[in-house]
Amino acid sequence: MVEIMLTPKVKTNKPRELQIQHRCLECELHSLNFFCELSEKDLLAFSALKITRAYPKGTRLFVEGQPSAGVYVLCQGRVKLSTCSPDGKIIILEIVEAGDVLGLSAVISDVEYETTAEVLELCQVNFVPKADFVTFLQQNPLACLSAVRQMGRSYRVAHKMICSLGLSDSVAVKLAKLFLGWSEHSAAHDGAVRMKNTFTHEEIAEMIGTTRETVTRALRDMRERGLVTLKGSDLVIHDAEALRSSTGISVSQL
Repeated sequence: MVEIMLTPKVKTNKPRELQIQHRCLECELHSLNFFCELSEKDLLAFSALKITRAYPKGTRLFVEGQPSAGVYVLCQGRVKLSTCSPDGKIIILEIVEAGDVLGLSAVISDVEYETTAEVLELCQVNFVPKADFVTFLQQNPLACLSAVRQMGRSYRVAHKMICSLGLSDSVAVKLAKLFLGWSEHSAAHDGAVRMKNTFTHEEIAEMIGTTRETVTRALRDMRERGLVTLKGSDLVIHDAEALRSSTGISVSQL
C-alpha cells in the first residue's frame, strides 16, 4: 500500500520545495544506506508495505516511551533524535540524515521507542508498520543483514556519544569535536572551513550535555583565540589543525 499525504508548506525564510519520490525503483535519491542497496525484487516487496508521507519542521514522528508502531525510513530532510531525563534535561543524540531508519531497534526488540524523533526541516519519510516490517526481514535475508548493519552504525554513534559525555572532556573539547565532526565533508578554502549552522546555542548545548550559557562562553573563547567564529548561521573554522591541537584531539578521536 502506498499513501501520499502532502502536508501544507512551512513558511521559512528560504522556501524549500519537496519533490516526493514514492517509487523506490525510480527514486533519484538513491543512497548507499539500508534498503536502497537491496535487489529489485526486495525493493518491490518493500514498496508494497511502505506509507509515504511528507512532514513539516517541528513534527514529532515518535516520542520516547511511546509503544513502537513501526519504522520510519528517512528519504529526504533531517531529523533530530533526543532523549530526556526525569528532571527535564534534554540531550540530542544524533542528527539523522536521509537514508537512515528510525525506530529500528525498538521495533526489532518489540519495546518502546528509546528516543524522540523530531523533524528539523520539511522531509519525506517512508513508514512501515511493525508486523509488516518484521515479516519482511524474516523473508528477506539481505534486508535483515542491512538492518543489522544499520543497528551496528547506531551502536557506534551511541558509543561515541557516551565516551564524549561520560569521560572527562571539557566543554571546549566536546564543542571542538562537534565542529570538527561537522567539517569532515566540507572543503577548506584558504585554510578555513565554512559551513552553515542551523542550530541554536541551546541545541548545541543539548548535543554535548551542557548549558546554553556555557556554550556561549566557550564560543566566545574560541573566537577570541582565532579558532572558530559562529555568527548567525555562518560557522567558520579558521584552522582545523589549530583547533585540534588546541584541544588535544587527534583525527582518530572524531
